[in-house]
Amino acid sequence: MSTILIIDDDTYVCKQLNTLLKKHGYHVRLAYTANNGIKEVKRGGVDFVFCDYRLPDADGMEVFRRIKKREPHLPVVILTAYADLRTAVKMIRAGAFDYITKPILPEVIIKTINKGIKVRAEDILSFEHRFIMGEDPAMQNVMRHVDMVAPTDLSVLIEGETGSGKEFIARAIHYRSPRKEKPFLALDCGALPGELANSELFGHVKGAFTGAIQDKAGCFEEAEGGTLFLDEIGNLTHENQVRLLRTIQEKSISRLGDNKVRDVDVRIISATNDDLIKDVHEGSFREDLYHRINGFKIMLPPLRRRKEDILAFADRFREQANHDFGKQVKGFAADVQDIFLRYSWPGNIRELENVVHRCVLLEQGEYVRADTLPEEILQHADESGLEQTLRGKLKQPVSLKKAAMIAEREAIITALNESGYNKSKAAQLLKVDRKTLYNKMREYSIRVD
Repeated sequence: MSTILIIDDDTYVCKQLNTLLKKHGYHVRLAYTANNGIKEVKRGGVDFVFCDYRLPDADGMEVFRRIKKREPHLPVVILTAYADLRTAVKMIRAGAFDYITKPILPEVIIKTINKGIKVRAEDILSFEHRFIMGEDPAMQNVMRHVDMVAPTDLSVLIEGETGSGKEFIARAIHYRSPRKEKPFLALDCGALPGELANSELFGHVKGAFTGAIQDKAGCFEEAEGGTLFLDEIGNLTHENQVRLLRTIQEKSISRLGDNKVRDVDVRIISATNDDLIKDVHEGSFREDLYHRINGFKIMLPPLRRRKEDILAFADRFREQANHDFGKQVKGFAADVQDIFLRYSWPGNIRELENVVHRCVLLEQGEYVRADTLPEEILQHADESGLEQTLRGKLKQPVSLKKAAMIAEREAIITALNESGYNKSKAAQLLKVDRKTLYNKMREYSIRVD
């Protein structure tokens, strides 16, 4: 049966909900402060959250953001008084599942829970397909590997460039595994100095070092039963590599400053954009640790090698940006699509997402135009071959066939721009029928929504 967490400092409301939910067979956890509520989420096993908007140590928005950072699929419903209704609606727009005004109606509570748990289950099942797969054959192969390794308890090493989606793959493995109801915790090893990484991984006790004013559980304890994702693992110091290896071998940890041994059951998924084999040969990464984390390796292709997915990802990010900024941008101008397909995307998916969000924010019309693109992308035009296409100039000799193809593509883009992206009018300008235009647009990867 599902577990419901109630975060509310009103003891009467907590008692009322506790009685109602237990009557319907739910397990219930109670928290009277924001911090205690977050601790309950970290414990894992929570399927649904009711959170009061006004709490003594934080507001509902802060609690919601902290929960979603840790458990993106966990439905959070805001409990609010009528006076807070406008704020509750704002939180819905930010991604909260729903809001319920007080006084609480039992039938509304049960109906909302049933709907939220169903949506969460569907959300988890479709997670990888909505955000990862695309149509590119290389990524289809990656997802087949995800399907094979997810049900096992093998450690996984994901290799790929920065911004290529390594954490998405790690989450896909977690949500397809038997551990999916337990925590998924991500730690960026590259962003932490050695001494802090030690504390973050293994925890510490009060007084273990200057500034350790209270006991703190590390990531291994917080991820108990679930998955720990160690991003940029190659940045760990030699000391932390030794401790990590011992933890993996013995399945136990000791907090800094403490001799007590704690058993841990955590699956390790690691990621790197470095050549760890080279690091092993150079002595900066332990060979025995490398073999421990490399139970199954997944190579993630960069975005520039996934041409078939670029425009699909761009559309997904456009929809997100429309939602975030209250815009109604319908798509991308043909020349912008051309830029997207030819640009090398050194920052991969993360760079594409940032660029699309920027363009949507700046665009005042219905379609994203080239003048909203960042200067650095336009400056790379010559290097990526864009300048030749956009200006119609051939700086190096090409075959007559290729020259004709470039000219034909440019004529189609010009006609689409002239016609305001009306395909029927564009076909008339080009003196071809719509079917021919559609075939040519498909051939040259020109898309107009």
